[in-house]
Amino acid sequence: MAAFFSGLSEVVKGNPRHEAPEPLEGPVVATIVGGTILWFALFLVQLPFYGWFDDRGHTWWLWTCLAGGGLGFIGIWYVRRRDTAIKRAQAEQAARTSETVDAAEAASGTPEAGPLRGPAPTPSAD
Repeated sequence: MAAFFSGLSEVVKGNPRHEAPEPLEGPVVATIVGGTILWFALFLVQLPFYGWFDDRGHTWWLWTCLAGGGLGFIGIWYVRRRDTAIKRAQAEQAARTSETVDAAEAASGTPEAGPLRGPAPTPSAD
């Protein structure tokens, strides 16, 4: 038991034994949209039974579903902006990388083969 708490104290002090893993990326926007639709669907399915929920003191079930759908709209807005920002940052990084490569080629005077440039020209014997 002492070993558990000694290891825990290292983590609390900021000395973790392992690095944090990279975050998992997936279809985030689609996941949030699907969850939001599910919350609203649950709200609409339960709505005709409002009286039954009210008689038993369980109307919070309906309002929880409605709140989940409302918060889902905020989540959709957030993840769409996040996705756009990530794509913009990747595009800027790619542009900076290509500018660096172009500047290096211009400085060396020898163009390299590339997907848009084709093979490097060969000197002719004329």
